[in-house]
Amino acid sequence: MPVLPCNLVAFHQGTTFKSPLEVFAKIEDCYGLGSGQNHFIKESQWEHQEEIFYTSYRKFLDGEWEEEPLSSATFHFLLPSCLTAMPAEVRSRSGVACILCIHWTRSHNFFLYSLNRTLKDKADPEGVWPCAAPIVVSQLSCSSSYLVLACEDGVLTLWDLAEGFPLGVVALPEGCTCQSLHFLKYFLIHKGQKMFPEGPVKSQMKCVVLCTDASLYLVEASGTQEPTISMLVERPTKHIDKAICAVAPVPTLPGMVLIFSKNGSVNLMDVTKAEVICAFAPPRSYHLEVPWEPLFVVSSHHPCFLLHGGCPAETEATTDNANDPWNSVFYFNFETYPLLENISKNCTIPLKDLVDDKVFSRVLPLEERCQRFLQKSFQTLKKNQMKGHDHWARLRKYSLILQKENTKKFTPGTL
Repeated sequence: MPVLPCNLVAFHQGTTFKSPLEVFAKIEDCYGLGSGQNHFIKESQWEHQEEIFYTSYRKFLDGEWEEEPLSSATFHFLLPSCLTAMPAEVRSRSGVACILCIHWTRSHNFFLYSLNRTLKDKADPEGVWPCAAPIVVSQLSCSSSYLVLACEDGVLTLWDLAEGFPLGVVALPEGCTCQSLHFLKYFLIHKGQKMFPEGPVKSQMKCVVLCTDASLYLVEASGTQEPTISMLVERPTKHIDKAICAVAPVPTLPGMVLIFSKNGSVNLMDVTKAEVICAFAPPRSYHLEVPWEPLFVVSSHHPCFLLHGGCPAETEATTDNANDPWNSVFYFNFETYPLLENISKNCTIPLKDLVDDKVFSRVLPLEERCQRFLQKSFQTLKKNQMKGHDHWARLRKYSLILQKENTKKFTPGTL
C-alpha cells in the first residue's frame, strides 16, 4: 500500500497550518487513517481494497455458501458401576440406569450426565471423557458392561464399565475408519471348537468392526492384556459390488455374523475361522436393487432373521400391489438348514470345569480366581507340613538307630 511520508510536507514560517493533519484535510480525494502519521490512503486505493474484499467474500455476501451440516447426537444409558459411581446421598435402584452418555458428531468429547438430578441442579455434565479425535461411533454392550469409542483417526478405546478401567486401546489399519461396531458373545477355542463359559464373564470381550472401506475386523480384549485385532474380510479392490454394506451378529448362533453385500448377497460367517458357512437369498423371481441397502432384523431369542424385499431393477416400486417384491418380507430359519444342525448347538462350559483347566481359568472372575489361588496355597502348605512331619519322624528314627550303634561300639565287653 503506497504511503506518503510526512516529511515530504514542508512547513514555512508564517504558514497557517498547525500540523500535517490539516494539510491532508485540504487535499482533495484523500483520507487519513489513525493519527495521520505515515498513513495516507487515496480514494482509488479504497476502491481497490473494496473490490478485493467483495471478490474474496462474494459467496458469503450473496448467500451462496454451503450450510453447515446439522450435528446429530448418539446417547446411551449406563447402569451403576465403578466408573459411574454416584454420591453416597444418591440412591439408585439395581438395574435402573443412572447415567446418560452423549456424544455429538464432529465432537471430541464424551459427556456423562446424571439422571438423578433435580430442577435446581445445574445442567453441567458429571464427567467429560476427551478423545484425541472426533468420535464417529460409540457402542454399548447389551449387559452395559463394556463401552467402545471409535474415533475418526481409526483408534478404538475399550472400556470395562463393570470393573472401572479401560481394557486397552487398539488402532485400525491406516486409512480405516469405523462404520459400525457389534459385540459378540465371549467364547474360547479348545481343540478347534468354540466353547462358551456358563454365566457372566468379567473383563473379557469380543466385537466385530466394519470399516468405511468395507473391510471387517475382529477385536479381542482380555483383562489387562493388550487387545488384539485380526482381519476377517479384506477390502474389495476388483469387485466393488461385493463390498460389505452391513453386518449383524446372530445371538442364537454365538460366534456367527450375517454379512450383507451391496450386490444383494447374504452370507453367514464363522468369525473364529473367518470363513463363510452358508449363504441366503430370496427366491429367483426376486431381484434386489443394486447397490443394495438392506433392511433386516435378527431375532435375539429365535434362530431366524427377517429380510425386507428390495425393488428389482426393471420394476419401479410405485405400485400398491401386495404381491409386489417391494412389499415382501422373507423369513429365514437357521434350524431348517442341514449345515447348521451342529453349529446351532451351543457348547457351554460350567464354571466348575473352568477351574482346573489352564486354558479356561483366566475367564473366571477375579475374586473367584483369587479365592481358588488362596485355597490351593493352603492345600500346598498343608501338604508341605505333612511332608515335614514325615521327614522329621524319619530323622528321629535314623538318629535312634545311630545312637544304638554307637552305644554298642563303646560298651565294655561288646568287642
